[in-house]
Amino acid sequence: MEQRRGPYPSIGARKQWAANEASPMMAVISGEFSASSPGRALGACNIAGKISDVWLSVGASGKDDSATLSVTADLKINGTSCLDTAPVIAHVSGEASTNKTTKDDADTGVTQCAMDGDNNDVSYGDVLTYDMTLTRTSSPTTEMGTFAIAVEFEPA
Repeated sequence: MEQRRGPYPSIGARKQWAANEASPMMAVISGEFSASSPGRALGACNIAGKISDVWLSVGASGKDDSATLSVTADLKINGTSCLDTAPVIAHVSGEASTNKTTKDDADTGVTQCAMDGDNNDVSYGDVLTYDMTLTRTSSPTTEMGTFAIAVEFEPA
């Protein structure tokens, strides 16, 4: 992230912005992955407010033109899901393995998340975990690789 450049409206402007601007929480599984991974810890919240978005990226979307190959993640706040619809990245038959993200709905084979407005409030110290679910056959042509999840916040 690029640091803001002055001149600033006041001497304490950067401190005021930092108090009201939350960096996203992120986690990465590096390299190829061939199994689901439930109950992975993302971290503890350092902000009070709401989770505003959850998105996924993969460095390689894998390839299996004869069966389903997809990855999804369900984000949980203290063990309770905060998503109505989980983000999904799926291989599209005929495509080469490539990087994809649910942040941009222009990518093919992606589903963006829908937040559960009743369960997306966070407080300082709430523990975030996620269940990464991989749907695949026993031998895709190319495995999916480098999974990333990002959680964006909106301060209270």
